Amino acid sequence: MIDIDEVSLPVLIAGFVGFVTVMGGFIIYVAKQEKKGEQEEIDVVMDEVTETVVSEEPGKKSKHQRKNDQWKTKDPSFSHAWNVSVLKGHTKEVTDIAFASDGKKFVSISGDRTVILWDVRDFENKEHKSIRQTLDYDTPTRVVFAPDCKSVVFSVKRDNTICVYRLVKKTEGSGSHHFAHIENLQFERVHQVDIQNIGIAGNAKYLMSAALDNKICLYDLHGHLLKSIDAKVSSLYDCRLSPDGRFIIASGFTPDVFVFEPVFSRDGAFQSAKKVFALSGQQSGVLGAAFNATSTRAVTISRDGKWRVFDTDIRYEAGQDAKIIREGSWEPLRGATSEKVKLEMSPSGDSFAVSFTTDLKVFSSEDETKDYPELKDICSTTISSIAYSSDGKYIATCGDKYVRIIRNVPEWHSRVVKLTRELPETTQEGARRRIKEQIEEAQQLLKQFDI
Repeated sequence: MIDIDEVSLPVLIAGFVGFVTVMGGFIIYVAKQEKKGEQEEIDVVMDEVTETVVSEEPGKKSKHQRKNDQWKTKDPSFSHAWNVSVLKGHTKEVTDIAFASDGKKFVSISGDRTVILWDVRDFENKEHKSIRQTLDYDTPTRVVFAPDCKSVVFSVKRDNTICVYRLVKKTEGSGSHHFAHIENLQFERVHQVDIQNIGIAGNAKYLMSAALDNKICLYDLHGHLLKSIDAKVSSLYDCRLSPDGRFIIASGFTPDVFVFEPVFSRDGAFQSAKKVFALSGQQSGVLGAAFNATSTRAVTISRDGKWRVFDTDIRYEAGQDAKIIREGSWEPLRGATSEKVKLEMSPSGDSFAVSFTTDLKVFSSEDETKDYPELKDICSTTISSIAYSSDGKYIATCGDKYVRIIRNVPEWHSRVVKLTRELPETTQEGARRRIKEQIEEAQQLLKQFDI
């Protein structure tokens, strides 16, 4: 045993300092581990997503193998001032993508039968947390989030119908989630050709599917067919629900776009789906049409090479017509086919994105004179889907094995234009000051990323 009385004071001090150093290091290590754990618990669902999609180091290959690989795939990197990130994880072409309205979740599906759930909040990071799952028995072709942001609706290839999956924990106390098929919810198979579009109303009253057989089918939440609509557009090119669930918009070979309204009784029973107004003014077939989140704006693209933004905040019951408030052109649209183009409008309606084969072009809905150059070859194959985040900050595209995320810079330009237009009409000093601050904020963002 050590006799404390015989140990000198310097030795005791040195021993004490060493002990404190060791304990301090241990405490710091434990604190870092706890902090790391807390950061991963970010919400009820995504807090336990711990799988990270990273590029795997390939094994060494021969010169002949490396040369052949050059013909198999294109480098997923995309260089542009608006670029945010590239999401990797699928092994075949990504067929569809969707953002959840909660601003946190994003889902992608692929021909490899996989579904990947991503966290929107780490899109700006180098690594992207995700849940990756292979669907049993069938291949998903289209996907949308349900209003609860915890369920997704798929169309599937083999059965050619729609189905619903819910995000649940694998086991009690497990730190992982997966999509579970709701077995007791079976939808009728009504289409004779592959489903092209699906949707679920934001008011959660009904679902929709549409196909090139010109059928637009509405279902209740139990999977029963409510109504089959013939849009009378000769050949159906595009059909979708407005995000708020009020309308169904259909476009095709005819130059008019027709808008239908599903009608429900006070007790929630479905009554009918009637045509309520049309978007007119196109000179040829309409390749695509879309609403903003509140159905107050709509955009169309047509084979005459034109895009048109409509004011749809109208009293259609009184016979008021939707009017064109802005229009412009993009030459690749002239004479294009619906298979080569995609269209989506931002939730605010202040911008919209159009793709033609591998190129993407984003427009300002408030300024037809502002011409942003197209993003050339953003995808190595024809773009299969475009999606906006719920806040309009991001635009996602897919088509090959990767999902590319870009910043929605034209939205900020539209904001400046709108607020500048509102400023002279605002008389209250406090409101004028706030508008000026918003204009300055948007202009600062434009300086960083505008081209």
